[in-house]
Amino acid sequence: MKRFGAQSNSSNSTKNFPPVDLVVDDSPVQFIGPATQDNPLSHVRTRLMGNVVFHDRKIKWNRITLQLTGKAGLKIQVPMASLPQDAITGPADMTGTTMLQTTITICQVEKELIFTGAPVIDFGLHMPTHLPPSIKANSAFVEYTLVANFSAGTFFKKYRIQRTVMIKRHYLPSPSALIPSVEHHGVREWFEWSAEVPKAASAESGELVVALRWSVEKERVEVDRVELALEELETYRFSIKSGVHSLPPKVIKFPSSLYHPPTFSTSSETHFVRTPLYLTKSNKIIQPLRMHTFNPFLEISHKCRITIHFTPGSEAKPLQLEFPMIITDCPSSGPSDLGESGMDGLLQEQRYQPRARPGIGGDDAVSVDLDLPVYTPAYYEQQVSAD
Repeated sequence: MKRFGAQSNSSNSTKNFPPVDLVVDDSPVQFIGPATQDNPLSHVRTRLMGNVVFHDRKIKWNRITLQLTGKAGLKIQVPMASLPQDAITGPADMTGTTMLQTTITICQVEKELIFTGAPVIDFGLHMPTHLPPSIKANSAFVEYTLVANFSAGTFFKKYRIQRTVMIKRHYLPSPSALIPSVEHHGVREWFEWSAEVPKAASAESGELVVALRWSVEKERVEVDRVELALEELETYRFSIKSGVHSLPPKVIKFPSSLYHPPTFSTSSETHFVRTPLYLTKSNKIIQPLRMHTFNPFLEISHKCRITIHFTPGSEAKPLQLEFPMIITDCPSSGPSDLGESGMDGLLQEQRYQPRARPGIGGDDAVSVDLDLPVYTPAYYEQQVSAD
């Protein structure tokens, strides 16, 4: 049998290639909706597409095995005061903190290919529907790798190829989806308000819009301005003997937007308050807005904060309102940046057909379930303890 490291003199076109190669589709594997069985799109069979290319036709492979492995990890330095007693198993350092570190396996999918002598073997690997998206944060990660193992010859010569697989999870099927909203009401003495807040905001739209209505006694006070801002919460959590414990969230605040109501307005008038979604770095922000994420150790969520300021000189204090929000992007078929415009995303969707896309096309408005995901992985596989 020919040695894998040697070059072939029979063909000048393949002498610089390895004997066999594993090619994975460049576009990420896309899931729509939360990672639960209640998701109406969980029945869509999403596949990882690729092929195996045989450059050296003289080698007769006995066995070809594909193995997809997903892992989630946590490595964070936390204060001892923020941990319960059953999570502390080691001494603290000089700063009063301890290191939490662990890695668990999320999924493991195997498939065996039959070698027929063809130059290329195409494959589609069915993916579990509960997978969290790939991410690499400061203290946690979720990564997926596809490994192809080859064996050939009497002495079982082995060859191994590894590729990284990118998985994304979206909460909107397309930019034309009808996003449901929730209407909130409230009264504070002489001020009555009503807010219609969407459950999600699409990154392709580039902004968050909230509809406000209010009624005040203008003899006492009037609304001077409305301030709308987005906040991102980065929450780490882990499993201990007493249950799941969450660390205090890290809050990232984005610049707020001001809305000045018109001079003459009635209580029946609807005010549309907007704030941009900061998807790229700029002079105002250091870290761009990230999409909603939920995995075994990290949750990235968002909330919008509405502050209603009243006319100067009055004794009325500003009114603050907070509402949860899902910031998500829409699936696209090609590799594209998160800050891509909505028109470019629409053109790409018309040109290609995503693998996990349901039967939605054109400008059809589709109402989707945007409840927060309740994906809870099996923490019992490996518990975290302080080293």
